[in-house]
Amino acid sequence: MQVKPTTAVEVNDLTVAYRDQAVLWDVDLTIPEGSLTAIVGPNGAGKSTLLKTILGLLKPAAGHVLIYGKPYTQQRRLVGYVPQRGSVDWDFPTTVEDVVMMGLYGRLGWIRRPGRRERKLALEALEKVGMLEYAGRQISQLSGGQQQRVFLARALAQDARIYFMDEPFQGVDATTERAIVALLHGLRQSGKTVVVVHHDLQTVPEYFDRVTLLNVQCIASGPVAEVFNEENLRRTYGGRIAFFHQPGFSANGKGGELPVPAGVPAVPAAAGENGRNGR
Repeated sequence: MQVKPTTAVEVNDLTVAYRDQAVLWDVDLTIPEGSLTAIVGPNGAGKSTLLKTILGLLKPAAGHVLIYGKPYTQQRRLVGYVPQRGSVDWDFPTTVEDVVMMGLYGRLGWIRRPGRRERKLALEALEKVGMLEYAGRQISQLSGGQQQRVFLARALAQDARIYFMDEPFQGVDATTERAIVALLHGLRQSGKTVVVVHHDLQTVPEYFDRVTLLNVQCIASGPVAEVFNEENLRRTYGGRIAFFHQPGFSANGKGGELPVPAGVPAVPAAAGENGRNGR
């Protein structure tokens, strides 16, 4: 008998509105434990809003969210979060090490000060993302890719059971992107659950094993091989997506058309790093 996988995230009938405008409408979503899931959709689809609502940062108009069968408020210690880099004040006068140790305050509370153990965890997390030598540097002195690695280290220091990441590849170079992908795959292999808001449709089959296509409503969600297809992408993006033939594209296991948002030139994978000219 096949054992049903544990559900890490369960979203039921979720509706979120800003004033009178629905940003998410009647969303149902299940994410199994140990999966690496991309959330994709056009601008304004509600991707970041979904993450923030799951994390209790936004209040839904209707519906509810469960993390391992309980509300987020009861499970926050199981959760790590990497926000969009643009939402952070990088000019705040603090060091790389201090930023990573901030991820441990949930365990310590706001009264206890970080000690030797917390510093060891922070430095180990920085080593995992290749940023140990920058531990004493001010975060304002880092490049965009380095800043993103620091935020990933902060999440790793929490040793969470499930990680939510909002556009972790945005604005990073090819080297950092490869490092982040390796980190995500390592988390999945260790049994962690990772949910990533992602914008690059071309890399979905390579980076993720599950995908949720969102455009205010949940259009489709499931294994990449089953739901990441032309029909669902057109339902999600409408006329804002084009396709070009790519023999290596294997979302359906047979090769075929590779999706590209409208207005983005279709570059074959052989040209530049990962087919994106060394981005």
